[in-house]
Amino acid sequence: MKTIITTLSLICASTAFAQPVVDGTVDASYGAPNAMQNTQTGFGNSDLGMPDFSNGSEIDAGYAVIDGGYLYIMFAGNLESVFNKIDIFVDARSGGQNRLRSDNSDVDFDGLNRMGDDGTGNGLTFDAGFEADMWVSMTCGGEVFTTYASYAELHTEGAGFGTYIGQGTSGGDGAIYGKTGFILALDNSNVGGVGYGEGLGCGEGVTTGIEVAIPLYLLDWDGGAGDITSAKVCAFINNSGHDYMSNQVIGGLGGSPNLGDPRNVNFDLIAGDQFFTIGGTADPCPDPTGACCFDTDCSDLAEADCVALSGEYHGDGSFCNTDPSPCAPPPCQGDVDGDGDVDVEDLLIVIGNWGCSP
Repeated sequence: MKTIITTLSLICASTAFAQPVVDGTVDASYGAPNAMQNTQTGFGNSDLGMPDFSNGSEIDAGYAVIDGGYLYIMFAGNLESVFNKIDIFVDARSGGQNRLRSDNSDVDFDGLNRMGDDGTGNGLTFDAGFEADMWVSMTCGGEVFTTYASYAELHTEGAGFGTYIGQGTSGGDGAIYGKTGFILALDNSNVGGVGYGEGLGCGEGVTTGIEVAIPLYLLDWDGGAGDITSAKVCAFINNSGHDYMSNQVIGGLGGSPNLGDPRNVNFDLIAGDQFFTIGGTADPCPDPTGACCFDTDCSDLAEADCVALSGEYHGDGSFCNTDPSPCAPPPCQGDVDGDGDVDVEDLLIVIGNWGCSP
């Protein structure tokens, strides 16, 4: 009996610590998420439920582990199939770039350098304590669904090696296998997580998305990286030209709208950490917010707060900054000239057109 129990224990232990399978699905070996999305997506909410084509982009949660010479990263969520990009930055060794330079490797039609300093002192800036050593980007789309990926080293002094990794399709069978050892997979099946809009949201419960395996030796381009045992990861959804950043950043932005040109983004000026660390614990989800109407006045509030104040809640992810406002009064019936009231001018228009028919 003791022999049987010992054997079963070894089997269970082996299973528990198995390396992730790179197929775009969260494996048990990742453990609990290291970061959770807290912001509704401004880049569309996917509702197709297909492993390939998606009509929205979001990053609902982030996971990372190091095992067997690889850094495995999993982003629960979706990548819209209009060649939106997920831009991933890794800090796993000394040196690197806290503010992105524009003299890095020319990769993905120079998309990496499009986010860097254009000579005016701007450039994507990370949180204090985050100095990116590597950039990885993945995109997808086309009449025949295809995924593409590229990467580049981020040396402190710029330059560094970068290259196109390869292409694939969806799921584990369609994973991208690069010549340098990279593996990337995408499963766009998710229809949960955050909704579309602005304000607070919650990415809990999503188990499919974008998965990356990075060989650790690629981070040791000069032989000076030492033993890599941990890493920080910053990632966000960008448009096809790497020049319009969404509000889908992990860690989250606390309900922010889309951020726009990455060159003008400074994460250190935004509350919280816009990165996560291996072994980190995700913050609990905030209560989602939506437009709350008090007659014609509007405030973005959590549903419980809206109800407590006797307001009318318009749903998670709705927001006040729309045209027309969700709290705007209904249009006047009979306001023919559209000036906001019904008066003699409207009546004269009706009389003048009496008997008219198409």
